[in-house]
Amino acid sequence: METTIIWKRVDGTGMEYCMHSLGKRTSIRGRVIRAEKNESSFVEYSVICDESGNTVEVDIDYNRQHEVQTIRLRKDEEHRWTCDGIPLPELDGLLDIDIGATPSTNVLPIRRLGLKVGDSAEVTAAWVRFPEFDVRPLQQIYTRLQDGEYEYRSSSGYSALLKTDAEGIIHEYEGEWTESGKL
Repeated sequence: METTIIWKRVDGTGMEYCMHSLGKRTSIRGRVIRAEKNESSFVEYSVICDESGNTVEVDIDYNRQHEVQTIRLRKDEEHRWTCDGIPLPELDGLLDIDIGATPSTNVLPIRRLGLKVGDSAEVTAAWVRFPEFDVRPLQQIYTRLQDGEYEYRSSSGYSALLKTDAEGIIHEYEGEWTESGKL
């Protein structure tokens, strides 16, 4: 199943065009455009998962103020991560990616965990931060409040209500993103 979604930032500073392929191997491809007072940026990314829903490959191009930076993350069968070929032992064992510029990657733990209403689960994701454009571990808790509704909390102190479709794709990310169209 392939779903194309367009999100817009609630504050009006950006949009995203994203394609989720939720077949035997999940993949996500997206383009995020942000235009803020002091900075404009463009993020293009691709995420590929294995058959169990674990992230195995992430490519990100970050263009801001006409400077392009790239990150190429890979994870082997023992869940050891590398960034541009350099080992990242602080991420070893982590299953999910969280690309901070987009709501798209929240679908990965939501689908992989398969929580029942009232259940919570803690995960640690490889978090790509913006504008720092680095990768760090981030503890997260997902709680399924009802069908299509999750509470998301992270160890950074951030929390939000996530509203999803039946496949777990975000259509409303409280205070941040809202769906403006599905194709």
